[in-house]
Amino acid sequence: MVRACHVDGDLAAPGGGGHGAMAMGAATDAAQATQLELAYQLTADGKATVQVSGELDIATADQAYAYLRDVVDSQDGSVTMNLAGLTFCDAAGLGVLARLAGHARRTGRSLRLTAARPALLRIMRITGMDEAFPEVGSSALSIIAWPRQATVSPG
Repeated sequence: MVRACHVDGDLAAPGGGGHGAMAMGAATDAAQATQLELAYQLTADGKATVQVSGELDIATADQAYAYLRDVVDSQDGSVTMNLAGLTFCDAAGLGVLARLAGHARRTGRSLRLTAARPALLRIMRITGMDEAFPEVGSSALSIIAWPRQATVSPG
């Protein structure tokens, strides 16, 4: 299940996209644990920040992409995704980030990631996704990223 909301109390996705706040997953049983929570808020300068908590995986990818695309589309400039609460991200989750970055670029907007955990940074580096998000390739983070290709010493 995906729970998504606007922090200021607007429980619908930006632009009225119909991706509501309570249950965006296939099952709406309240007893089912929420796998992913997305919440966006506007900063004082009018930029959107999305807080991501939980698991971005095959079970949540489609609904997360639809919601995040609506957030990107509702902004004139950049959207920042704070990934501090992201506990798991599989290939489908990486696909969401890649598709969202491409969508933002095509529409003249930008998407920035912050507070990604070392394991996610490593996967992004290995897969080349760090090129779509230059901020994850900063020198401060590069010490935890492994090279994409192993070098062989002549021997």
